[in-house]
Amino acid sequence: MTKDKIKEILDLLNTLQEQLLSVPDDMHLNIDPRDNESLQNGYSAIKEFNDTLADYTEHSVKLAGIIKNHFDINPEIEDVETGSDDRRRRDRIVKELDTTAPHTLDEDFTYKRPYGFILGESAYKGLKTWKNLYINVLHILREKDARRFSTLKQAEEFISSQGNPQFSETEDPLRVGEKVTDGFFAEINLSANNLRNNIKALLEYFKIDPQEMKIYLREDRDAG
Repeated sequence: MTKDKIKEILDLLNTLQEQLLSVPDDMHLNIDPRDNESLQNGYSAIKEFNDTLADYTEHSVKLAGIIKNHFDINPEIEDVETGSDDRRRRDRIVKELDTTAPHTLDEDFTYKRPYGFILGESAYKGLKTWKNLYINVLHILREKDARRFSTLKQAEEFISSQGNPQFSETEDPLRVGEKVTDGFFAEINLSANNLRNNIKALLEYFKIDPQEMKIYLREDRDAG
């Protein structure tokens, strides 16, 4: 099996998982709030879907981890290029990204895939998942203000009304946690639009105007 084929399999796993997370949003649209039977059947179906998706996600993450470890490959990292620490490289990435129209954090990203983004002095391209985009934004914010970053785990803005945190010192309180740095994990089992909402909230928490962030999609790049 070639390296490209392995990357393709991992891309399919990641894409399917992220798109499945967006399905409940569409399921909500098929529920008539004025019809009790529609409400009961709709929410029952969503609950069953979410329970089944949780099982799938657990196995999907394990499968991806086995493949990455066995073949010593991680396209989510290897295929990403950043110009955060090199002005000339950043300008080149920005020039390439700006050949397509940028998108903002006010848009609907259901069933769409990211390719790159620009935030302040940082520019990234080659992204494949919203999870990876999200993690890279967290790295940028940590570099910007490490002290404020350290408060995210306790910030009420990032703890749900049910008491579920978005950030934690360990993976344990999270459904699917991704390590950002030592002692800091982020919840990543979220749809594209939920990750978008988290990014907006994070930028506001760090006193950054969300309009400053430009996002570029793979669909636009492929269309070109």
